[in-house]
Amino acid sequence: MPFQPFWTWVTGKSLWDGNPKLARETWLTEWQLWCQIAWSWAVTITSVTVGSAVYHSQLSLWAKVPVYIVVWVLVVNRTRGLLHTFHYTNHGASLADMKRAKWIGTFFMSIPILHTSWRNYHQLHAETHHSRHDLCTDRDPDQQFMTAHGFYRGMPEWDYWTRLVYAPLLPRNLWAHFWFRIEQNFIKPERKEIVFRAVYWAVFFTLAIRFQVGTELALFFFFPLILLTQHSSWIQHTTEHLWFPDCPEGTSPFVAIGALTWGRFLGRPHPGNGRGLNHAWKLVKWWALLFLIDIPIRIYSFMQDLPSHDFHHRAPRVNFWRIAQERSANEGLPSKYGPMTETWGIWESWLILRDHLCRGQHDPFNIYQWDRQHREAANLLLDERKRVA
Repeated sequence: MPFQPFWTWVTGKSLWDGNPKLARETWLTEWQLWCQIAWSWAVTITSVTVGSAVYHSQLSLWAKVPVYIVVWVLVVNRTRGLLHTFHYTNHGASLADMKRAKWIGTFFMSIPILHTSWRNYHQLHAETHHSRHDLCTDRDPDQQFMTAHGFYRGMPEWDYWTRLVYAPLLPRNLWAHFWFRIEQNFIKPERKEIVFRAVYWAVFFTLAIRFQVGTELALFFFFPLILLTQHSSWIQHTTEHLWFPDCPEGTSPFVAIGALTWGRFLGRPHPGNGRGLNHAWKLVKWWALLFLIDIPIRIYSFMQDLPSHDFHHRAPRVNFWRIAQERSANEGLPSKYGPMTETWGIWESWLILRDHLCRGQHDPFNIYQWDRQHREAANLLLDERKRVA
């Protein structure tokens, strides 16, 4: 359709129909990685600068606040973008030279945004969260996060909805997030890296005091980085997996991974062609939801690869620049993970999680049923062959 790249970006759903690539064919050259990093920092620094200029301007508060909101959203988008670029680089899905990747990731995508160290992130994420034996178990740090925020299988529905809203805003959860950053930056890394981090931030705050920009940095950099990022991440994290799964005995661990993840695309069916006021109203509503819901969520919460995060668990070394296309290329192919599934709109994903946690509907896409039927068919075929033999 017209402007297809725009619609692919908004929805996160690619229509790529080419052949699948090998993971290493999707990796970046070093200059491409530097361009990605430079883009993120350029947007972040420009946003903070614009916010500071408006803060010191003679505009009314009513005129300033909309600019502040745009600045906060852009800083959240690009600092989380740095985090996700670090994430893929840590997986070995950016550069072939992992020693070089570690250096770039540490000094340009971790230390300046108070992110976890390279080594600790790999242990928490690649080795544990991505383990087919640990994903969505009590050993998974990401599920531990959901537990800490009060979620569990069998929870009341009213509790589910209220916690979706207020859990990330509770002071104890905000403090836990802040303390996690302190630990991961200044306590748990290797001693040499702690020194690097301490020196960086000592110089940073010294310059901030020297040039008297502490208030501006607090308002336009640290506020979105530490507080709003937590809320932004929460919106997508709640539907990242089918937390606290009830996996039937005998299910393949690979199929279990496929059942716990799905494509989380944004948007809804277009009203199509038509006439009359009723159709006109449907079009107005469709466009309004696009600009008021889908695009803001894409920028604020579902940046970069997140709509296709399910494919990342199937192919963690495919780079995020290509993940939507590679998901599309693999969508109809046989896979040990089972068929791919998807939702459209964040609300649909929240309903699936509600039905799972509160209503006992643990197989929303019938993946466990599909796996059981295939295992039964395979066993019947094996028995038939034995009988014939």
